[in-house]
Amino acid sequence: MPKKNFAQSTFFLIFSYKGYLVKRLAVDLLWIAIPTTILCAIHELGHVDIETNFTLPGLMGAILGILLVFRNNTAYDRWWEARKVLGGLVNTSRNYALQVKQLLPDSKEKTELFGLISAFPFVLKEHLRSGVIYQELDFLDEEIIKELKNWDHVPNAVNQLIQVRLKSVYDRGEITDFQLLKLIENSDELIDIMGKCERIHKTPMPQSHTYLLRAYIYIYAIIMPLGLIENLEWWTIPAVIIIYYVAMSIVTISEEIEDPFGLDPNDLPVDNIANNIYKNIQEIITK
Repeated sequence: MPKKNFAQSTFFLIFSYKGYLVKRLAVDLLWIAIPTTILCAIHELGHVDIETNFTLPGLMGAILGILLVFRNNTAYDRWWEARKVLGGLVNTSRNYALQVKQLLPDSKEKTELFGLISAFPFVLKEHLRSGVIYQELDFLDEEIIKELKNWDHVPNAVNQLIQVRLKSVYDRGEITDFQLLKLIENSDELIDIMGKCERIHKTPMPQSHTYLLRAYIYIYAIIMPLGLIENLEWWTIPAVIIIYYVAMSIVTISEEIEDPFGLDPNDLPVDNIANNIYKNIQEIITK
């Protein structure tokens, strides 16, 4: 087994990859540390017994565990569904390119179809973000890019241009009725994939559920020292901070992956998927 260098070690990966969560939660951790420190100071320095039975924090912790499991599972289901949909995008794009290569004679339309099929993953991923990045489509002709810029819904535009070119080839008698229908089935599949992605993207989790869960975690973190302070004393402060950090990290990651098409660290590698589709189609063209 080859030796791992430090950059590949578990220790390095934990602190380099997960460090962004500490930055995002830094202010929240400070607001939890302040009241916890005050309670510890009152108990340790003021000789005021503020200990309570651990039953209430324990009960609240059990309820919190159930809520976190539900929140995490709901977000993961959306993440995994999106991954399956993108897997379908990969397969459909490859099949489409293979069929175009085998069924269509060499022509301008055939070359443009390869480019449009390659472009669809790029326009789809940016459609689910903040808008199409036309610099990524530098493999398309300028005329096609100008046509795309006239549309608000660019993935629809790409499919429209694909079908226009297929009809041109069909009108010249270069493909049969059956071949045309077979090729259009792939366009229908691309539209279906786009609709599934839009459904995931445009159906967020209810905000009230997120606010309630965050508020519950904060209240739990405030009450928790009352059950720990007698045994842990000053160590109650780091214990509460760690528990709060773990709970809020689960919530934060769940919020990221419920819409997995963005640029958050835990989102799907949509850019890599689009680039791989382009490379696969280029290989199909040249072989």
